[in-house]
Amino acid sequence: MARNRLIADVDRRVLRTSIAAAALCLVTFLILRLLLLLLDGPSPFDIWLSDHIRQPHPSQGLKIVEHLAALPGSGKGAAALILGVAAWAWLRRSDVRPGALLIAAFVVTKASIEVLKMLLVHLMPIAPTGESEDRAFLSSHVAVAVATLAMLVVVIWLSGHRDVLPLAVAVAIVVVSAVALSVMATDMHYFVDVVSGAAVGGFWVAVFAPVGDLMWRRLPAPISPASSRELADQMYTR
Repeated sequence: MARNRLIADVDRRVLRTSIAAAALCLVTFLILRLLLLLLDGPSPFDIWLSDHIRQPHPSQGLKIVEHLAALPGSGKGAAALILGVAAWAWLRRSDVRPGALLIAAFVVTKASIEVLKMLLVHLMPIAPTGESEDRAFLSSHVAVAVATLAMLVVVIWLSGHRDVLPLAVAVAIVVVSAVALSVMATDMHYFVDVVSGAAVGGFWVAVFAPVGDLMWRRLPAPISPASSRELADQMYTR
């Protein structure tokens, strides 16, 4: 009975969109996994793209740029962003919901990637040498970046800040693209790994979006310190 009540409280449009997005991510992941098994390695497109992105002898400056570009997808980089958003929401409005959603998406995505990496490691050749080596099928950097930044976009949407939503979406796309290019340029992953990681991160964002909608609907909105002072002043003037 309580479960039916919770489902009824979720916005139907949010639920339908989340189910469609989760299904798309899951189908994408399965298709790429099947393609990898059928080809027994990277596709010709993966190899062609890697040859054009990777630098045989990158300079020290380029290595620094690549490292900085991948930072939002690292555990430390994503954790710093999440803690910053959580602290801002708490200090400004005593709101724990943004931090809770971001932490949940990050932790579940990270755990899923680690489990899948253990189960789906595949022998794939490295482009510079052509030797076979155990390659991780998934890019954890891209998965974490998608989970964190896409969940942040969802939080902005749920919070009602629709005016900054287009900018947030654009920034998320640019940052995720930079992370993807970085892990491919540093010989860590092929394009198939990047898209697969993005599918895993996107899947969990789609799962947690209705949860966030439910949190914003059922939990009372916190009162900001400024609003509290204004309310106190109004009571005092009366």
